[in-house]
Amino acid sequence: MATSPVTVAEFKTKFDRNFKYGTGKESVRDKDITDAFNEALLIFNGSLFDTASGKQAFLYASAHFLVVNIQSVGGLMINPTDQGINNRSNGVVNSKTVGQVSVSYEPPPDRVKRIAALLPFWETEYGKRYLTFLMPKLAGNVGVVSGPIDPMYSQATIPDAGP
Repeated sequence: MATSPVTVAEFKTKFDRNFKYGTGKESVRDKDITDAFNEALLIFNGSLFDTASGKQAFLYASAHFLVVNIQSVGGLMINPTDQGINNRSNGVVNSKTVGQVSVSYEPPPDRVKRIAALLPFWETEYGKRYLTFLMPKLAGNVGVVSGPIDPMYSQATIPDAGP
C-alpha cells in the first residue's frame, strides 16, 4: 500500500483552525486523520503532481474524507464551534434572496458529473478544493497526425475519450 505524502502533524498544522483536535470521541483524533489518509490513498495519484502541490492536494482530499467519515457516524459527541465538521456543500452559491428566503446553487461542472468517482468530492468545500488541484491534471493533450487511412478501421469503433 502507498504511504501518505503528509504526516498527521502536517495535517493539523494546515487545518489548525478547522477542527477541534484531541483524544476523546468528541474531537478529531489522530486515528480519524490516519483513516482519512488511508481512504485518500485509494484515489490519490501522486504521480500527477509535483511534491508541493501533491501534498496540498492530498491534504484537501484527506480533509474531505475526514469530514465525510465523521458525519457518516453522526458527528462528534460535542458540537465543535469550528467549520470543520459542519463543512457540507450543495454547490457553489449562485444567488441568494432575502424576501421569502431563497438560495440557488451552481451544480457540479459536467466534467465532474461525468466522472462518477469525482462527484462525491462536490459534497464538501475540502473536496471542491481537491478538485481544483486535480481537474487540470486530468486534461490531456490531443494532436492530429496525418497518415494513410486504414480501411479496416471503422469510425464507430473509436472509444469515448472521456471528459
